[in-house]
Amino acid sequence: MQKTVSAFVTVTFAVGLGASAGFAQSTGPVQAPSATLPSPSAQLAFPGTFGVPSAVAPRSGSAFVGATYATPRGGVLGAGGDGDIVAGYSIGNPLDAVSVTIGLALTGTIPLGDAGSFSLTASRLLQAGGNTATFFGVSASNLLPWGVNARRSEQYSGYVSHLVGVKAGSVEIPLQFVLGYGTDNTRDSAGAGQLSDGAFAGIGIGVSENTSVSVSATRTQMNVGMSYAIPRTGLSATLGVMDATDNTDRRQVSFSVAYGF
Repeated sequence: MQKTVSAFVTVTFAVGLGASAGFAQSTGPVQAPSATLPSPSAQLAFPGTFGVPSAVAPRSGSAFVGATYATPRGGVLGAGGDGDIVAGYSIGNPLDAVSVTIGLALTGTIPLGDAGSFSLTASRLLQAGGNTATFFGVSASNLLPWGVNARRSEQYSGYVSHLVGVKAGSVEIPLQFVLGYGTDNTRDSAGAGQLSDGAFAGIGIGVSENTSVSVSATRTQMNVGMSYAIPRTGLSATLGVMDATDNTDRRQVSFSVAYGF
């Protein structure tokens, strides 16, 4: 599906994965559905945002599957690593209505399927013109949980994604800014398990034809990541570090592979 929104970009939606702002509550970094648009420049990749959700929506009828391996488990030193598996499906057009993505997360692979939950994400285009576009999104996760996930409450968040292309010589560098607020996404102190509600923010930059880098943060943690879209395959890979400065003693390295179709 293609639809011209503005001179900024011709919209062709595709699915990727980005870490949920509330991931810290999971036993591993469950990846929540987010999405990618083509860059405003044909030369550089769409700027993903590792560690926080993007409000840019997938096209209706698209699906994704993905897997993540993270170490140490939950960011707890010495806990070993573990993986998560996610899948989802999107319906609705965010350009003139609302896009809704339904997600399933299997939390941990030892044993596989022993714990998990569902999620819902809705997105809507707010404005587009010139070299900018702005989307609004809301998410609810840890819905209908089972296993260890049943011990935790649902998580909710609302956020805005602003896309802009910045001219740098003959190249237009694509940027995405995210600002939002969510429940249970901020660790209160170093090494403690308590989580509180709070704001989050992120910025992503397209740096090559297939690669983007990003930085995101809550009040207490900073995350850094890099994503690579494998040309003509629908596959993408993301390498990231949560709590990169180890400010809350929960530094965690994760690697994700996703396939959108």
